[in-house]
Amino acid sequence: MFYKSLLIPINSKKEIFIQDRRGYKIPDWGFFGGSIEEGETPLMAVVREAKEELSIGLSSEDLMDIGERNTEYKNEKIIRHIFLFKTEGEDFDVQEGNGGVWMSARQAGQHLMEAEQFDVLWAEIIKVLG
Repeated sequence: MFYKSLLIPINSKKEIFIQDRRGYKIPDWGFFGGSIEEGETPLMAVVREAKEELSIGLSSEDLMDIGERNTEYKNEKIIRHIFLFKTEGEDFDVQEGNGGVWMSARQAGQHLMEAEQFDVLWAEIIKVLG
């Protein structure tokens, strides 16, 4: 079993910032974040990952915990803790892959639908945002 914390930056236009991993890591598109290390809480992990992957310092006040999603990949259960980061920032200093791209829900769903079950996740995001 794997435990991960994921960060979804979202702006007032309801666009999300996703990572372009083509040629770097599978799947080709994904959310920022990673594994929860021993002794870390999901919140601690997402704050650390934001610093490592986007060069931004976040605190609990900056994040909205929208719960966890359980998926499987190659017969391994993955528990993903999802955090929204509401921002009007245009660019981030992406440290991994080919950078990131702001996308509408429709565009992101075309890239993330199968791997991330994005349609269900997006409905949860909209419910939380109101």
